[in-house]
Amino acid sequence: MSENNIELSNENFIEEILNPRSICVFGANNNLMTTMGSMQLRNIIAGGGFNGNIFPVHPRLEKVQGIQAYQSIFDIPIIPDLAFIILPTRIVPQVMEECGQKGVKHLIITSGGFRETGSEGKELSKQIDKIAKKYDMRFIGPNCLGVYNGWYGYPDKRDAYFNTFWIYLPHKRGNISIISQSGTVAAQTAFYTNDLGIKIGKSISVGNERNIDLVDVLRYFKDDHLTEVIGLYIEEIKQGKEFIKLAKATTPYKPIVAIYAGGTQAAARSIMSHTGSISADNKIYEAVFKETGIISTNSIKDFLYYLRTLSQAQSYKVFPKGNRIGIITDSGGPGAMMTKSAELYGLEIPEFSTELQLEFKKDIPKTASSVNPIDITFHENFMNMFIKFPKLLMKSHEVDAVIVFGVYDFDDIMNVIEKSGMKLDENMKNMKDIFEKIVLKSIKRLMKKYSIPVFFAGPYPYRYPWMQKFIEHDIPIFSMWDDITKCLSILCRYAEYRKNLNPKFKN
Repeated sequence: MSENNIELSNENFIEEILNPRSICVFGANNNLMTTMGSMQLRNIIAGGGFNGNIFPVHPRLEKVQGIQAYQSIFDIPIIPDLAFIILPTRIVPQVMEECGQKGVKHLIITSGGFRETGSEGKELSKQIDKIAKKYDMRFIGPNCLGVYNGWYGYPDKRDAYFNTFWIYLPHKRGNISIISQSGTVAAQTAFYTNDLGIKIGKSISVGNERNIDLVDVLRYFKDDHLTEVIGLYIEEIKQGKEFIKLAKATTPYKPIVAIYAGGTQAAARSIMSHTGSISADNKIYEAVFKETGIISTNSIKDFLYYLRTLSQAQSYKVFPKGNRIGIITDSGGPGAMMTKSAELYGLEIPEFSTELQLEFKKDIPKTASSVNPIDITFHENFMNMFIKFPKLLMKSHEVDAVIVFGVYDFDDIMNVIEKSGMKLDENMKNMKDIFEKIVLKSIKRLMKKYSIPVFFAGPYPYRYPWMQKFIEHDIPIFSMWDDITKCLSILCRYAEYRKNLNPKFKN
């Protein structure tokens, strides 16, 4: 028996699936643009961590994408740690049987056409169940995209990742882990997560859950030291009591954000055709989420924003001590809207003390307001706005979090100055460097020192260079102002929940 074929306990089978040292691939060829498995193989190769231990299996080709192919799994010189299957449904049981005979203990089955397609699919599902039991195999799927592990081989392999998804772009590695009954939510959100600075370290598309289900993966992530925030996309939960028990044990330490896709008649119909799941009433899930401390939403945008907000708080251990918010804005309209939405989300916008107002009045125009929000329209000292004023609020003990609206793009400003015929002096040219070296680094130190989060926003899309500067420094930044108060309210609620249940938590 190969040294790669190690007997595994229930505690580490998911770890082994995420970190195989060798993999055999069924269903890939040389037609990258027409065969799904071919591109999935390409993504596995692109991860750069297998050191040649990728074994395509193809009955006719000698090479697949430049790699030696094997007509049968029995021809592979070792026992692969993982089999990845993207084949027509009717062939899957036979291939599983051969994998079992070879000694393979872990599989990912991407192939669809099982319980979601009716009686024939259900019968095929029973066949693969029997084969898995016969050979003591564990598998993800069928009808899934598999896994993404940005921490593949870490720390020995610093830049490698393992990606079986149908996607051309991996997530940026971080402390968020995703469990999803939708391949798209698990995988294709990477086109948004990377632009928004949402760092996902591990993501698992569980599909039909014939063998490994959402609860199995949640149990793994609960104890995974690389996971600090968990995102769930749910169409059904098979192990209801165990799910509630696990969630209750997890949320005081690791926040969970969930989307439940069922709960309506049309949604139930859609889910049945998608994975064959039977969904339950929305009120039941909302009650479960409330009981377990899970943060729920029906919006994919909110789902991603909440994950980012909680991820940054977990990374830097910066949680608000209460729900009092101080707002600094260079525009009255956004300030008024943020004030209203903050109160609607249960946050408090306290009027500042006379002493604190006097401190602000030393540096703001007579036209500006110092009450809260601090409306400093026509005040263009960015060091005051981004460092001095937030620091005054932090030291005052009158707020638990700060919002700053007025992030503009220096490159945009400099381009207009030059286009209008004015030459930039050295001070203006250096302003960008000063902002990055002094302002962004200083604000991170202040947040850590006072344990008071500062959320920034500006009227720019995320694609602008200076929005990306904030993202690169892992500082909460929002395009426009609609989402900033919603995310802050989620953070305040979670901090309060965690403080009440976790005696070790100090925010």
